[in-house]
This record gives sequence, structure tokens and C-alpha cells, in this order.
Amino acid sequence: MKMGNYTFLLKKGKAFIIIVACSLLLLTSIYQQIANKQSILSILQQGDPAAVNFNEVNGVYKTYELMDAKGNFLSYGVISSASGYGGPITMLTTVSREGRIVNAVILENTETPLYLKKVRGFGYPENLKGKKITQPLNNYEDIDAVSGATRTTTGIKLAVEKGIYQVGQNQLGLTVPSQKHIHFQWQDGLVVLLFVVAMAASVRNMRRLRIWLLVSSVVILGFVTNSSLTIGNFISILALKIPTFFERPVWYLMVLGVLVVTLILGNNFYCTWLCPFGAVQEGIYKALNLINYVPNPRLISIAQKSRWLFLWLAAMLALLFNNPGIASYEPFSVFFDGDGSTSQWIIMGIILLSSIFILRFWCRCFCPVGACLNTLASCKQRGKKLFRNKFISKESSEIPTSLISISGCCQDCTSSKKEKPKVSPLSSSDKLVAGVIVVICFLIVGALFQSIWMS
Repeated sequence: MKMGNYTFLLKKGKAFIIIVACSLLLLTSIYQQIANKQSILSILQQGDPAAVNFNEVNGVYKTYELMDAKGNFLSYGVISSASGYGGPITMLTTVSREGRIVNAVILENTETPLYLKKVRGFGYPENLKGKKITQPLNNYEDIDAVSGATRTTTGIKLAVEKGIYQVGQNQLGLTVPSQKHIHFQWQDGLVVLLFVVAMAASVRNMRRLRIWLLVSSVVILGFVTNSSLTIGNFISILALKIPTFFERPVWYLMVLGVLVVTLILGNNFYCTWLCPFGAVQEGIYKALNLINYVPNPRLISIAQKSRWLFLWLAAMLALLFNNPGIASYEPFSVFFDGDGSTSQWIIMGIILLSSIFILRFWCRCFCPVGACLNTLASCKQRGKKLFRNKFISKESSEIPTSLISISGCCQDCTSSKKEKPKVSPLSSSDKLVAGVIVVICFLIVGALFQSIWMS
């Protein structure tokens, strides 16, 4: 088979695979939306199993009078949502006529399963039962934010507070504590400042600031806020499960802001200037590297291509189980917060050890966020190239045909003299790295399925 025909078939095959993969994602999303629909009664019975009938009452949030088989009033049920760490948390809260919370149930969430499991382990949302709706929930001693999952606990409480405020005011005529409409913490201010400085440094190419920005990102984005970009953030956009702006303004900056700036600048400034885990790997390499080892380009290329397979698998599982948090298989939370699945712990250990010998091993070979941002950055470059080619073709139409043919001939002659680059064989070190890459690939799959098991 001629090389031209082989290249043509290869391109067609890639296009076919991409179309099939995208079609499966679309079909999975449609299936999930259909399969996830439940009757209102079955949903309300999660809050009060004795309910067999209900009446809907007016309100911003869907509110119902729940009744038993004899028509006796049981409680008011209200469905309300608030923003957690990864996106909206939807709660069903039932309230008695006496103004106490009868039950609180999580209906839907976009949280990382491990964090939600941690929150449940501290008694949420069962610890809200019996609380008076006329008092702020934060006043109760047994309702505290869970360390490492503050956003999740805040989202649960805020969703419940929205519901009980409406029921208390409209149905019970009680004075219920008012709510904050804008949720902005001092840690968010540090993130905003870091983002702005990094963007300015990237535009002006202020390389001297890079080391200080990376150190700051490890502290602020890593340990203080644990807000590293994950693939779950991007999939939440795909699944249309994004937090409310006034409840999580910093999410819009770190997710949508990074996407927009990357597209405008045409370069992946986040990975270069802001990624905390990338900074940790780079620091380990520069501090501990004593061996002059350069991995075989074939290994890096194959590993980079595998990122798209895992990204697709993560998106499929997230859409199928209606939770973008499942998709976050990166080892970021393990390093910065000490929480993660067994697979993530092993991945982190291997990556940190490998970082002694290979610069930014995770970033170059496995990171799905980097793959997405690099592709987005290339969109501007490809657009410029397309525009430039059209402009050149228009100019070349005015050149005499003889000159065009001569130019083409010379180009063909020159290209024919080029030799194909020789493929270097794998050394013993390369074979070891290849084995490590295979192990990490299996661990990524394991991390995804462990997230499903914990959800």
C-alpha cells in the first residue's frame, strides 16, 4: 500500500473513532436524562416514607404538602439546590408544622464521592434532623464544617436553608434567619490575586516571576483551597451541572476563566504558571535529579495519546452515573488534602518517585486537564494558520503560472531528499518507564471504578 493511501486511511480512521466516541457520549447523556426521571411521589417518600399523597403549593422552590393514606397532614417537603465543591447539591427537606426539620435527604450531587463519603461519616445530613428552622443552622454545636470538605458541607446546609426559609415564611408564617446572597471568602481573594498576576506574567513573559507563582500556587491552590483544576470541572460543564455564580464565584474564575484566557492567549498558561501539582513535580525534579535521562519520545507520545481514552472513559462514567465528580481520577486531592482512593494513593507515589528522573511526568503523559487546555490553545494557532493560508493562496493566484510550477517543483525536490528520522530502540531504562506507564494506566481505570463504588 502506498504511503499516501495509508495516511489517508489513517486520517479517516481517526475521524471515524472521534465521531463514534462523541456519539456515544451524546447517547449516554440522553439515556441518563431519561433513566434518571422519577415520579414526584417516589422522590418525596425518600423524605417521608409514610407519604402516599401530596399537594403542590406555590413557591420559588418546589414545595409539597405530604399526607398519609387517611389524608392526614405529615409535613412540608421542599426541594432546593445550592452549590457544593463541584456543582449543585439538590436536597429534599421535610418540615413539621412545629417548625422543625423532620428529615433532610441528598437527591443529587456533583461532589467527588470520597469527599461526600467523608461528609456522611461526620453525620451529614442526618444531623440536621430535629433542628428548629427559626435558628441559624450554624448555631448548633453538632453542625460544623468538615475539614477538607468545607464546600460540600456548606452546600448541603445552604440548600436546606433555602428550603426551610421558604416553608417558614410562606407556609408556617415564622421568622426565619435571612441568607447571604454572595458567598466570597478571604481564600477566594487570594485565588483571584494569584490568577490575575499569573495571567499578566504570562502575557508579558515575566519568567522571573514563574518560580514564585508556582510556589504560591502550591500553597494557595493546593493546601489552602484545594482548588486544582480537574477533569471533573470540565465535565460538569458538559453535563450542565455548574455551581451558581454568587455561591461559587471563584469556580467561574478558575474553570471558565482559565478556558477563556487559554483560548484568547493561544497558550496553556495554567499548566505553565499555576498548576500546583505540576509545580511539585518540577520542584522534585530540579531538587533531586542526579541522572541525565531523557525518555524515548515514542513512550511519551503513546502515553499522551492514551490521555484521550481515559478522558472519554471518565466522561462516559460521569454522564452514565449523573455525577461529574466521579471523573476526577487525578492524584491532586491525595497530595494536598490526604484523601483519595487506594489507586490514587499508589498513582501519587509512583508519580512523585518518577518525578526525580522525568520532568513533570504526570503532566506530560497522563493529565487530562493539560490535554484539554493544550487542544484549546491550539485552536487559536490553527485559526491563524488557516487565515494565513487563505491569504497566501489569494496572493499566489496573482503570481505567474510558470513561477508557481517552478516553486512547486523545487519544493518537491527538496522534500524528496529529506530522510526519515530513525526510530531509536528502547533502552533498559525506557522499558522500565514503559512498564510504569502501563501500571499507571491500569491504576487510572481502578481509580474511576473505585469512585463509582464509593458513590
